[in-house]
Amino acid sequence: MNINLAIAERARAGQLLTAAELDELWASDVLSLGMLAEEVRRTRFGSDVTYTRVVETGNPSGAVGTGVELRIGALPASLDEAAGVVVAARRLAGTQLLTGFSLADIIDRHWADLNEVLRRLQRAGLNAIAEAPVDRIADIAALKAAHDAGVPVRCLSLQRPVDGTRTGYVMTVRSLVQALPSLQTVAPLPREQSVAVPTTGYDDVKSVALARLGLPMVKNIQVDWTQYGPKLAQVALTFGANDLDRVSTIDDESLGRRRTAIEDVRRNIAAAGFIPVESIPS
Repeated sequence: MNINLAIAERARAGQLLTAAELDELWASDVLSLGMLAEEVRRTRFGSDVTYTRVVETGNPSGAVGTGVELRIGALPASLDEAAGVVVAARRLAGTQLLTGFSLADIIDRHWADLNEVLRRLQRAGLNAIAEAPVDRIADIAALKAAHDAGVPVRCLSLQRPVDGTRTGYVMTVRSLVQALPSLQTVAPLPREQSVAVPTTGYDDVKSVALARLGLPMVKNIQVDWTQYGPKLAQVALTFGANDLDRVSTIDDESLGRRRTAIEDVRRNIAAAGFIPVESIPS
């Protein structure tokens, strides 16, 4: 189905599309949808594609050098353990950005008052919460609590695959960003894979496009480079994405500099017609 011209014009103008309009876009031709999303992102944000080099704790091969983010993954069982992990990671990170955990996981632990928990993690040395999966937690009060505690959420993500249109996800994210405009990075592709709700490459790139068109106030539509790989990530750039997360810091030059992780990312961005720009975490 071709894209409704009136909806396309509203998207180009940066207007807030209704749920019905997003549903109609989801049902439209995938190539036309991608072209519209890419046009909108170029008009609003230019041709730059940012990427962030990330070292995840537990990876002894990763070097925490200048301009990288150190990220803590799994949340320990107790608050004392979590604070201890943060303290140790802070020593390793030095002056570099230290992020970690899922806000949904923290809430599910029920350790204590959320504000108290977040302040303790901040005092231990955490700079930011890595993500908040909105299919598990869509509580603006919790997001504001993280912001006020000095550990703002870096990304609004999606934990599990969605069956059918992604309109509900986009509308939920929109309401959160409108209430807390500092949230400027959205990762619309699921962190987990599901046998019960499998996704396809078409679903993935359409999800990226719908996020770009349905969230005109959001700057960064992000794809996880490590999880989704260079091929899907590269195509996603032509469907409205403009930020790549979890780029490896490990550069094996045994096959030549052109085959190192950083050069592979830059080459893929350039081949898609964009300008690679390293994002320096702060």
